[in-house]
This record gives sequence, C-alpha cells and structure tokens, in this order.
Amino acid sequence: MRTGFKSERIVWEDGIRSGIMVVEDGRIAGLTENADEVDNLVDVGFSRIIPGIFDTHNHGTHGYGLSGQVSEDPQVQKQTVRHYLKALASQGVTSVFPTCAVSMIRSVSEVADEVSDGAQIAGIHSEGPWLNRVGEKGIKTGWPEVSLDTARKMVEDGQGKLKLVALAPEIPGIDPIIDYFLSQGVTLANAHSDNQYEQAMAAYARGITVATHTGNVMTGLHHRDIGGLGAALTNDAVECEVICDGLHVSLDMLKLYFKIKDPSRFMMISDCSGMAGAPVGKYRGWHPGMVISVTPEGFCLSDTGRLCGSSKPVLYGIGNLVEKLGMPLTTVCQMASLNPARTYGIADHKGSLAIGKDADFAVISDDYQAICTYVMGRKVYDRQTSPDLFNPEFYRQMRLEDNA
Repeated sequence: MRTGFKSERIVWEDGIRSGIMVVEDGRIAGLTENADEVDNLVDVGFSRIIPGIFDTHNHGTHGYGLSGQVSEDPQVQKQTVRHYLKALASQGVTSVFPTCAVSMIRSVSEVADEVSDGAQIAGIHSEGPWLNRVGEKGIKTGWPEVSLDTARKMVEDGQGKLKLVALAPEIPGIDPIIDYFLSQGVTLANAHSDNQYEQAMAAYARGITVATHTGNVMTGLHHRDIGGLGAALTNDAVECEVICDGLHVSLDMLKLYFKIKDPSRFMMISDCSGMAGAPVGKYRGWHPGMVISVTPEGFCLSDTGRLCGSSKPVLYGIGNLVEKLGMPLTTVCQMASLNPARTYGIADHKGSLAIGKDADFAVISDDYQAICTYVMGRKVYDRQTSPDLFNPEFYRQMRLEDNA
C-alpha cells in the first residue's frame, strides 16, 4: 500500500516543498505531484508536515514522570513508560531518549523492545546520579557515592540501550566512571557542573562530548572567565543541548548562542517533567514536603524558586525560534530532529524527511500544535480522535487542595 500525504508545506531535508510525500512499508518512497502514484491520499492542505521530533532529554509529560519519586514496582514503571510514549506523540515527538531514574533503566529498556503506540525509544538517558551544581536558588545536597558498581549496574540494566549519561566531571573520584562509560560506548554529557572554562575544556578533552541544557546549571559567561557556558559554545568537539522555551534561556541569549556556534551543533530538547501539560497551580514535588508551582508563564518552580524542568515541549520551542527569532523552519527542524539523529548515529534512517528514511513525521498547525503524528508510517496520534492523554491519577495524587 502506497499512501500519499499531500501538503503545500512539507519540510523536506533540503527545503520546504509542495507535493505528495509517498510512504510505503514504513518508509518514505518519494515526493510527487501525481496522486495517481498512490493508493491512498491524505490531504492536510496548508498544514505543515515536519520531521518527527527527536527529544534526547525528557523526564516526563502529561502527569507521567520517569525521574524523581517513581514507583519501585517494575510493572507500574513499564505502564508509566507506555503512557508517557503515547503522550509524547501528541507533541510531535517520534523518537526519544527517556530521561529516567537509575531505578527505572531496566523497565525502560524492556519497554523499548515492545511495539510502541506512541514515540519510539531510541535509547536511554540518565541525568546523574552524579551531579553537583543546582543552579539559581538551589540548595546543594551533595551527590550519591561515586561507585563503579552503580555505573556497571546502569549499563547492565540498559541492555545495550543506555546511550547518554550526564554527570559533573569535577566530582572527586569520577574519572574511573567516565572512563568506564566511554569504554561501553555511552556518550557523556557535562551537566550540573560548577567547573569554569579550563576545567570544562579538560573534561571535553577527556571524552565528554555533549553539554547538557546549555546555559542552565553551568557557570556563565564572565569577562575574566567565560565559564562552562563559554567552553560549551567555543569547543568545536561539543554538541549542545538547548531548551528553547524562552524561560530557561532568554531569547536574546539564544540569538547569541547561534552567532557563536552554528545551529548545526545544537540539539533542541524539552527537559520536560511529568508536570508538563498540567494546569497552573501547586503540586507535590518528588521529595517529601517539596512543592512545585506551575506558573502562567510555564515555569515549573520549587518552593525555593528553583527551575525544575520545563513544562513546554520541543514543538513550542520550534515556534519560538521561527516566530520570535525569525529562524528558518528548515534550520529549526534540523535542530529538533536531524542534529540529534546525527549525534547519536541514527541519521541514516531517522531525523529528516528524505527518500529511504523512516516515515516519522508530524502534521502541525500554524500555532505549533500537533494535529497528527506518524511513526514509520503508522499513525500514533490524531488530535480529533485521541482522548485526553493527561494522567488522571496525577491530579488525585499530586495536585494540592489550595489550587481550588
């Protein structure tokens, strides 16, 4: 069966095209103007077809959280992951590195072997457990024991799917862990670090190649020491994650980023938590007594005022860069899809709309909402037919009564 998807605006790998994208056996088979070449035609009119988003840093969404306070029951964990993947599809995400607690790595790995009814798991990301800097208005609590046994267990539980580990390279005793992860083919990211420029550059020279949510919880630019941020932006060996919600990093700073370093070296991420999609209000946090506020602007703030992940998906960030910064949609889609696919070695079949690649794409509205999402040519989300995907248990368990 050859299905054609007709649109006036298809974000093809080399530019925006009008025509019919032909999909056969889960892959993109061509681009044509002739409807007679397909057996079934889906006409989306002037709605844009973009490459499926590849979010490599995402802790949760729609009331399903994979980090912080999570169930220890593997069956509950797996069901949470399944719901999470379905909810991600409603945001145009087709590939994801679930950013999960160490205790969930095994469950995420096992769900990755299933046929997903939503986004596909392309690998697993562990942000920590060895982190240092907590950012503005944070309270330092130290870090867990620096244990090579823990690192080995993470790799074992990942069953070959642990692709990214973020850590603070200045933590005493961390070097053997860095060397071990690298020996296992795991990409390492510089994260939540107090290191200044020279320390950061030394960490990159040791083999760390990614900067976690560039600008956030890292030392900033200063005229006497350009800090961890300066190291990330000026080191040619570093790929930079970036949150483009306009809250974690100001839009003016984003403009500066893209002047210093080419957009081809940035990977758009959401850093969403399970709070993403929750109504404005106060919620229980992932530690006893912790309160998280979701603000009208979209901040997720702890009771100390610290940012605790984003509530906005990558698709929202795409709209910011295109509509507010005037960046070409083709460039922005590369940052959201192709760049991470290249970084993690799957660009031969993922990351862009091109003949021979997997038919992973989203149809989006002019206000940057997903209308429908396809993974390998199979529809995994349809705005018209999908029910509310937000976790009903989240409201019962996490919402505080004074929100009423």
